Amino acid sequence: MSILQWFESNTLIILSFAFAIYIIAFNKLPSITAWQSFLDSFESKGGQLMLLWISDGLVLLLLIHFWKMFDAQLQTTIVGILSAVNGAFLGAIGAKGTSNGNGAKPDTLHVDFQAQPPEKKS
Repeated sequence: MSILQWFESNTLIILSFAFAIYIIAFNKLPSITAWQSFLDSFESKGGQLMLLWISDGLVLLLLIHFWKMFDAQLQTTIVGILSAVNGAFLGAIGAKGTSNGNGAKPDTLHVDFQAQPPEKKS
């Protein structure tokens, strides 16, 4: 294996290590408030959908890589499980109140009229 082949197969590890060294050496760690606001962004429906989209992409990449090794029954089972999990997550995201203590209130229906009692006929 040449040095070029080794570098091509380990590029992500090398870049991750260099990034970690940069963060530590130049004190670029985020503050507690910045980290908390970053984590709060995942408490929204959009943030949860983004996490679901990323995790689905990673799972699908792995499945596509190994798909030819699976038999037909396993392939059908995997597709069914992925559909059920996605449906359950999307249903939970739609039903979940995403307030994490930052003053967000649940959705309420405001009605601007009052019902009048029926008139008595004499």
